[in-house]
Amino acid sequence: MSPHEATPGESQHPASTQPAQKPHGPARPALLLMADALPPGTPIGPWRVLRRVASGGYGTVYVVHAKHRPRGRRYALKLARQPDSPWFSREAEVLSLLRHPGVPRFVEAGAWRPGSGSHPFLVMEHVAGESLYEWARARNPTAREVGALLIQAVEVLAFAHQHGVLHRDVKGDNLRVQPGGRLTLLDWGAGWHPEAKPLTGTGQLPPGTAHYLSPQLHRWRMAAPSRECPRYGVADELYALGVTFHRLLTDSYPALTLEGEEPARAWPNPRVPDALASHVVRLLAFAPEARPASASALASELHQVLPHADATWDLPLFDWATPPSDSSRTTEEAPGMEGPVAPGQEVPLQHARLQRPDRIQRLREARELRRRVPRHVARMEAQDILAASTVRRRQTLRALWRHGAVGFTCVVSMVCLGWSLGLFSRPGMDASASPSMPPVARAPGPDQAAASGAAPPSPAPLRQEKDAMSIPLKQDPPVRGRSLSRGCTWVAGAATTLIACSGAQVVPKPQRCPTEALEAMKALKLRRDAKVTVTVDIRYPDRLDAAADMLAVHDGDIISVQEEEYGGLPKGTLLYGRLWTGGERVMGRYTRAETPDGRTYPVCFVLGNDDGFWPLESGSKPGAALLPRTAGYTVVDAFP
Repeated sequence: MSPHEATPGESQHPASTQPAQKPHGPARPALLLMADALPPGTPIGPWRVLRRVASGGYGTVYVVHAKHRPRGRRYALKLARQPDSPWFSREAEVLSLLRHPGVPRFVEAGAWRPGSGSHPFLVMEHVAGESLYEWARARNPTAREVGALLIQAVEVLAFAHQHGVLHRDVKGDNLRVQPGGRLTLLDWGAGWHPEAKPLTGTGQLPPGTAHYLSPQLHRWRMAAPSRECPRYGVADELYALGVTFHRLLTDSYPALTLEGEEPARAWPNPRVPDALASHVVRLLAFAPEARPASASALASELHQVLPHADATWDLPLFDWATPPSDSSRTTEEAPGMEGPVAPGQEVPLQHARLQRPDRIQRLREARELRRRVPRHVARMEAQDILAASTVRRRQTLRALWRHGAVGFTCVVSMVCLGWSLGLFSRPGMDASASPSMPPVARAPGPDQAAASGAAPPSPAPLRQEKDAMSIPLKQDPPVRGRSLSRGCTWVAGAATTLIACSGAQVVPKPQRCPTEALEAMKALKLRRDAKVTVTVDIRYPDRLDAAADMLAVHDGDIISVQEEEYGGLPKGTLLYGRLWTGGERVMGRYTRAETPDGRTYPVCFVLGNDDGFWPLESGSKPGAALLPRTAGYTVVDAFP
């Protein structure tokens, strides 16, 4: 790797009298490699760097692949920033003890020697996704989703505790949410197990973040350093988990409780169900004995709570941010105070004026706290839905391959067994005799066409109606592979025609599609009556559990995501529209499409078939119509 290697043919003897040959082209400067900023393509042992992911307290994480397999599987390589860092051997020990879906799989450990010093590195499974806090900031999750993540986090800790391992740095930045909702606990470098060699002094706390330390550890930090440091245990780990999910549910850290008092039950976010809030409050109790006895006990309690969760667990936890009106005025535009000032009040008045911008900024931040931007959430949920569908498809193909291989093996075994037993031999059969063939129906002749009981001839195709629109769209040929709502759309559409409306329903009037939408759909090659599968509302994210097949919708705006490519609209296109749920059927219209690259187009789509209605599912209530999460839309040139 030395930049001063001699090229073949050059003399390396210093006493040589031959003049030095000038190299062709400019001289290549020496490349200075830093452990925390390696460029793509840098070799590290048998691995090659693809990109830098993140940097922590002791090392930097890169995505790498094996040198001999550039298109093979990707791995995560954690490289020490300082030579001979002892924390990497600790993390290798901990990872080798834990084999769990919520823990990255350990591959190997090694050392990188760029020159002076040896930087240890770890290679482990590459976990895609976002940190728990990034995932929450970019979405508007429900209490059911947060509860499912809490169960996964508790189960990972319970598994580690059963094997005598403590993570000692539990926080949202070390919890990664993969597409599909799988949770993984990363960064076990500060972990501990009974046979581990001590890496810190006896009077020091383990590495961690101050916000997540239990009250007992905080009290020791504020006391005299001569006191013996308390031993970090399971109760401290559960307290850190409570801080993590308090921040996830409220967008704020909890207030540190004092001895003899319990955490405040007045949550900043009233949308959190009491059953979920009570478990987090227990985790934040001051006394360690008031917290759950173990992670396993907490997991058992949560598994009993979620199956009985009501519809309030499926509502978004945060408000939706709305842009201010153009006619509104902010407090900054208010006129200043005028008139005489009382003697001696000049300085306080000036001081108040200087503090006013800061006060306004704090009010603005408080007003925007716990709010989510629908447009940003829509993009992130669309990415998750598509990634989850890819993961689900891959898992289905693997299962089919395994079952097919087993079935094929069984069939071959049965055939071989039957052949060996002579079951396929038919002695006495005349080889010259032709086997009996089943009767074949003859094609009806001209004289049979009008016979009584014969099927009526197919009617002649009707003439197509003349399109009255300014820019007609072509009829879409029937596509056998395209279906709505898992192949049940046509049945649902037929059922809607048989439903009689018992009461008056407030629905929009039929209207023609705007000319600009017709032109946009023609340019996108979207044919009339085409049907495409969508996820109905991305604000209620896709989940892998069976209870996620239905969702409750209300009157108002809707944002769907297209699950398949059609025409000029790629997979992942966002569809903006509106729902009307006031009657026995749901009406849905889409008027705008946004592709993943940010381009927007006016469109005319309706939810379901071309009549624009979708039947209510059983269990629907007034104001909460149940629809399947996966449905479809139809391209129209006029809203019915």
